Amino acid sequence: MVNLTPNVGIDDGTGKDERTGKFLPGHKGFKKVGSRSRVSRRAIDMANEHAVTAMNMLVGAMMAGDLRAAEILLKYGVDAFLPKNRTVELPDVPENPTSEELARTVLQAAWAGEVSPDEAKQLLEAITASKNIVEDADLLRRVEQLEAAKRG
Repeated sequence: MVNLTPNVGIDDGTGKDERTGKFLPGHKGFKKVGSRSRVSRRAIDMANEHAVTAMNMLVGAMMAGDLRAAEILLKYGVDAFLPKNRTVELPDVPENPTSEELARTVLQAAWAGEVSPDEAKQLLEAITASKNIVEDADLLRRVEQLEAAKRG
Protein backbone atom coordinates (compact mmCIF):
# COMPACT_ATOMS: atom_id res chain seq x y z
CA MET A 1 0.00 0.00 0.00
CA VAL A 2 1.30 3.46 -0.90
CA ASN A 3 1.36 6.22 1.74
CA LEU A 4 -0.70 9.07 0.26
CA THR A 5 -0.15 11.49 3.14
CA PRO A 6 2.42 14.13 2.28
CA ASN A 7 5.47 14.58 4.45
CA VAL A 8 4.49 18.13 5.36
CA GLY A 9 5.94 19.17 8.70
CA ILE A 10 8.22 16.14 9.01
CA ASP A 11 11.65 17.16 10.19
CA ASP A 12 14.50 15.38 8.44
CA GLY A 13 16.93 16.31 11.22
CA THR A 14 18.00 19.60 9.61
CA GLY A 15 14.92 21.57 10.64
CA LYS A 16 13.61 21.40 7.07
CA ASP A 17 10.56 19.75 5.57
CA GLU A 18 11.73 16.54 3.81
CA ARG A 19 9.46 17.07 0.84
CA THR A 20 10.03 20.77 0.10
CA GLY A 21 13.42 21.41 1.68
CA LYS A 22 12.04 24.57 3.29
CA PHE A 23 12.51 25.41 6.96
CA LEU A 24 9.63 24.36 9.16
CA PRO A 25 7.56 27.05 10.90
CA GLY A 26 9.25 28.32 14.04
CA HIS A 27 12.67 27.09 12.99
CA LYS A 28 15.46 29.59 13.51
CA GLY A 29 17.26 28.63 10.33
CA PHE A 30 18.55 32.06 9.53
CA LYS A 31 20.80 34.44 11.42
CA LYS A 32 19.34 37.64 12.78
CA VAL A 33 19.60 40.68 10.54
CA GLY A 34 22.91 42.42 11.16
CA SER A 35 24.54 39.46 12.89
CA ARG A 36 28.16 38.79 11.98
CA SER A 37 29.91 35.55 11.20
CA ARG A 38 33.31 34.74 12.65
CA VAL A 39 34.95 35.63 9.33
CA SER A 40 33.21 39.01 8.99
CA ARG A 41 34.02 39.89 12.63
CA ARG A 42 37.69 39.13 11.98
CA ALA A 43 37.67 41.27 8.82
CA ILE A 44 36.05 44.20 10.65
CA ASP A 45 38.53 43.91 13.54
CA MET A 46 41.47 43.85 11.11
CA ALA A 47 40.13 46.87 9.23
CA ASN A 48 39.69 48.76 12.51
CA GLU A 49 43.26 47.97 13.54
CA HIS A 50 44.60 49.55 10.35
CA ALA A 51 42.12 52.40 9.97
CA VAL A 52 44.42 55.07 11.41
CA THR A 53 47.29 53.97 9.14
CA ALA A 54 45.00 54.05 6.12
CA MET A 55 43.74 57.50 7.09
CA ASN A 56 47.32 58.79 7.43
CA MET A 57 48.19 57.37 4.00
CA LEU A 58 45.14 59.03 2.45
CA VAL A 59 45.99 62.37 4.05
CA GLY A 60 49.57 62.08 2.78
CA ALA A 61 48.37 61.31 -0.74
CA MET A 62 45.91 64.20 -0.60
CA MET A 63 48.65 66.60 0.56
CA ALA A 64 50.77 65.42 -2.38
CA GLY A 65 47.99 66.50 -4.74
CA ASP A 66 46.04 63.26 -5.24
CA LEU A 67 42.46 64.43 -5.85
CA ARG A 68 41.07 60.90 -5.63
CA ALA A 69 42.48 60.60 -2.08
CA ALA A 70 40.83 63.93 -1.18
CA GLU A 71 37.52 62.70 -2.60
CA ILE A 72 37.74 59.45 -0.61
CA LEU A 73 38.57 61.35 2.57
CA LEU A 74 35.69 63.75 2.15
CA LYS A 75 33.21 61.10 1.07
CA TYR A 76 33.99 58.27 3.49
CA GLY A 77 36.69 59.09 6.00
CA VAL A 78 36.03 62.42 7.61
CA ASP A 79 32.64 61.67 9.15
CA ALA A 80 33.77 58.31 10.48
CA PHE A 81 36.65 59.89 12.39
CA LEU A 82 34.87 62.93 13.76
CA PRO A 83 33.78 62.55 17.36
CA LYS A 84 30.03 61.96 17.51
CA ASN A 85 29.32 63.35 20.96
CA ARG A 86 31.83 66.11 21.41
CA THR A 87 31.27 69.02 23.74
CA VAL A 88 30.47 72.19 21.83
CA GLU A 89 31.40 75.54 23.32
CA LEU A 90 29.37 78.41 21.96
CA PRO A 91 31.03 81.83 21.94
CA ASP A 92 29.32 84.97 23.18
CA VAL A 93 26.51 83.31 25.14
CA PRO A 94 24.97 85.88 27.50
CA GLU A 95 24.32 85.02 31.13
CA ASN A 96 20.84 83.46 31.52
CA PRO A 97 20.17 83.47 27.75
CA THR A 98 16.72 83.25 26.23
CA SER A 99 15.92 80.49 23.76
CA GLU A 100 16.08 83.03 20.96
CA GLU A 101 19.57 84.18 22.00
CA LEU A 102 20.79 80.59 22.22
CA ALA A 103 19.35 79.73 18.81
CA ARG A 104 20.95 82.82 17.26
CA THR A 105 24.32 81.87 18.80
CA VAL A 106 24.06 78.30 17.46
CA LEU A 107 23.21 79.52 13.97
CA GLN A 108 26.10 82.00 13.98
CA ALA A 109 28.48 79.21 15.08
CA ALA A 110 27.19 76.98 12.27
CA TRP A 111 27.63 79.74 9.68
CA ALA A 112 31.16 80.38 10.96
CA GLY A 113 31.97 76.65 10.69
CA GLU A 114 32.56 76.25 14.43
CA VAL A 115 29.90 73.53 14.65
CA SER A 116 28.72 71.11 11.98
CA PRO A 117 25.19 71.34 10.54
CA ASP A 118 24.27 68.12 12.37
CA GLU A 119 25.55 69.51 15.67
CA ALA A 120 23.64 72.75 15.08
CA LYS A 121 20.48 70.76 14.37
CA GLN A 122 20.88 68.75 17.59
CA LEU A 123 21.52 71.90 19.61
CA LEU A 124 18.50 73.68 18.13
CA GLU A 125 16.31 70.64 18.87
CA ALA A 126 17.56 70.65 22.48
CA ILE A 127 16.85 74.39 22.77
CA THR A 128 13.33 73.89 21.40
CA ALA A 129 12.65 71.00 23.79
CA SER A 130 13.93 73.05 26.72
CA LYS A 131 11.77 76.00 25.70
CA ASN A 132 8.70 73.74 25.49
CA ILE A 133 9.38 72.32 28.96
CA VAL A 134 9.69 75.80 30.46
CA GLU A 135 6.52 76.99 28.71
CA ASP A 136 4.57 73.91 29.87
CA ALA A 137 5.71 74.43 33.45
CA ASP A 138 4.74 78.12 33.26
CA LEU A 139 1.29 77.28 31.87
CA LEU A 140 0.74 74.68 34.60
CA ARG A 141 1.75 77.21 37.27
CA ARG A 142 -0.69 79.78 35.84
CA VAL A 143 -3.57 77.28 35.73
CA GLU A 144 -2.90 76.31 39.35
CA GLN A 145 -2.92 80.01 40.34
CA LEU A 146 -6.23 80.55 38.54
CA GLU A 147 -7.78 77.51 40.20
CA ALA A 148 -6.53 78.66 43.62
CA ALA A 149 -7.96 82.17 43.01
CA LYS A 150 -11.28 80.69 41.91
CA ARG A 151 -11.55 78.56 45.08
CA GLY A 152 -10.47 81.32 47.42
